[in-house]
Amino acid sequence: MCRSLPQIDAISERMSTSKSMAATLSAASGRRDDAPSGGAALSAGTAISSHSMRPMSTIRPAFIISMGLLSPSTPPGDWTVSPIQRVLAHVRLAVRADDAHARCHAHRGKLAGRLFSVNVPVATGGRSQRLVRGWVVLTGVFGVMMITSGMVFYALGAFLDAFVDEQEFSTGLAGAGVTAFLVASGVCGYYTGAFVNRIDVRWVITCGVLISSVGMALLAQIRSGWQMFAVMAVFGVGFGMCGLVPTTTVVTRWFQRRRSVALSIASTGLSLGGILLLPQMTRRIEADTLVAWAPRFAAVYCVALLLSTWLFIRAWPHEVGLAPDGDPVSHDSRTGEAAAQLPGTPFESAVRSRFFIFTGIGFVLVMGSQIGAIQHIYKLTGDRLSLEAAATGAVSVLAGTSVVARICGGIAALKASLRWLTISLMVVQCIGLCVLAVADTDVTILVGVIVLGSAMGNLLMLHPLILADAFGVKDYPRIYGFGSLLMVIGGAGGPVLVGVLRDSFSYQSAFFAIAAIAAAGLVIYSFAGNPLRDHLAAPSPAPLPTSVAKPLTQLTAPAPAIARNGEADAPPEVLFEVVANGTPDDEPAARPRRAPEVWSVERT
Repeated sequence: MCRSLPQIDAISERMSTSKSMAATLSAASGRRDDAPSGGAALSAGTAISSHSMRPMSTIRPAFIISMGLLSPSTPPGDWTVSPIQRVLAHVRLAVRADDAHARCHAHRGKLAGRLFSVNVPVATGGRSQRLVRGWVVLTGVFGVMMITSGMVFYALGAFLDAFVDEQEFSTGLAGAGVTAFLVASGVCGYYTGAFVNRIDVRWVITCGVLISSVGMALLAQIRSGWQMFAVMAVFGVGFGMCGLVPTTTVVTRWFQRRRSVALSIASTGLSLGGILLLPQMTRRIEADTLVAWAPRFAAVYCVALLLSTWLFIRAWPHEVGLAPDGDPVSHDSRTGEAAAQLPGTPFESAVRSRFFIFTGIGFVLVMGSQIGAIQHIYKLTGDRLSLEAAATGAVSVLAGTSVVARICGGIAALKASLRWLTISLMVVQCIGLCVLAVADTDVTILVGVIVLGSAMGNLLMLHPLILADAFGVKDYPRIYGFGSLLMVIGGAGGPVLVGVLRDSFSYQSAFFAIAAIAAAGLVIYSFAGNPLRDHLAAPSPAPLPTSVAKPLTQLTAPAPAIARNGEADAPPEVLFEVVANGTPDDEPAARPRRAPEVWSVERT
């Protein structure tokens, strides 16, 4: 346990009375009188730390304090053991208590500095241990993204087919239900951004998990169109509260220098969810019915998300005594003052900026064309190759390519400019769409899928990364929530446009059209320019007061004057005649019955 301040003062007094004993120890151990004292030795960086002989930079202050707690009550002549053995015994006691004292390491480090008048390095754990905490949080975010994408977002197509087969809904009606889900999730994601800064993000995700679990379970009870719209709206609200807005917010809070790599790893869970979880769900729905499996899916979904959230995720790094990227923080930051003074652009200023407007419009067009292509890549491959296995393989290659490309893009974002990296990937997407528009063999389709997957894996990750880099983390949840709402609008219109153009003309015309839309988004985004990053500008220091120097001959001796430092009501007995500037007050009775608390003579 950490000692209180009275105990610390007592230890300091005992240290001051043990100088004679320290001299006796030095003589008994053979040290010369001119050897450096304990404080000097510590200043030089030499000290013993148990049998492992750790360097001074890793010694915990518990050992240093134990050296100052040698009891001075026993005279040196009464010792039955050698001084060296007595010192080593104290060292062993300090080593055994080392872990118990780790929680109050900063307090003890200050105490050691008081005792020896040196700066003692405080051991807060190795840097690798600090970094591990951030990666543990990232593991939880990865799990949340994988489960929500695999069991909800990618499963929407399976739910749509089940509505058509089991409830005999038309394809258009079932598709409208999916659109209701997307709109509800986008609107809820926008408002979720406002709650994330006020409430612990884990509670926000938990509310979303519970609501979406209820919506998933109610899929088994749908028997009419209005029931489908109501259930899908509830399902979308829950998904928006535990989707990209809260998860990417956690990543931006925990990582700053490595933010691109962290986002790439976390968003890889989106693709892996579609690769690993979706096939298991579709296999069971086809073997039985959605009516039978929807409640079971909801139970697994709820338990898995709650475990990932509460076992791994923490809302802020300062809650565990860390700063972003595992850097140590001061005591004030741990109390929450750092969270209240986060760098960032206010929401109102951010959404009105030129950079946000052009970036938002550009990504709406680019992501709309991308989602339209993804939703129709299965049918395009099946129509042109007449092989269902080839269509399934094309979707798998698309997802696998996006995983690898996302990791590579996250590493590249550490060195390259985010703006030029985004423009390059938009160009790659346009090329991939054009290749798929004319592809009619398995090789050309494979090439088009790989090219499109390379862009698809990165653009979704770059959007939150760009916003966090441009506007900081202060209002990031609200800013990204509004941006994701715009992207949902574009994403919902993409598949509809491709389907209409395919029915009217062909897939070639449809893919050339969305390639042109993506190119328009590229041009608009290029006009956004570079963000101002006003939140990173350091405030200009206040000007120092200046004084005019005068020769001593020009200086005049000022007359004494009476200055009052505050006033207070005074009783009559304290009123007395006051001399001001050497002149007696002629009418003391006419003065108000107020007297100053303190009178001081100043020279003006």
